[in-house]
Amino acid sequence: MSKSKETAELLISHGSNINEKDIYGDTTLHFAAKTNSKETAELLISHGANINEKNKIRETALHIAARNNSKETAELLISHGANINEKNRYGETPLHIAARNISKETAELLLSHGAKNDVTT
Repeated sequence: MSKSKETAELLISHGSNINEKDIYGDTTLHFAAKTNSKETAELLISHGANINEKNKIRETALHIAARNNSKETAELLISHGANINEKNRYGETPLHIAARNISKETAELLLSHGAKNDVTT
């Protein structure tokens, strides 16, 4: 078990709000996506984490996963209903972000799940 999952379990068991945001609007699910902590993301989702919650620049956990080539976590988010064509403040979808950050595996995953490749920013 990962340390982040253990910590998340501890906080959840003590009644922490898993949808609480930091000063940038990121939730614990955003952080799990950033570090490709699939186990932690699964735990958070099973306890009601909002998959499509946006931070201050209107990015979801899937945008963050795409930026960091967190393919396994991106796949989990998609399987639980993440909006693959959601645009951030700058009009970028997760696919735009994956392409810009050379996250090939995640870009391929997004395309295989129907991400629109003709969306303009």
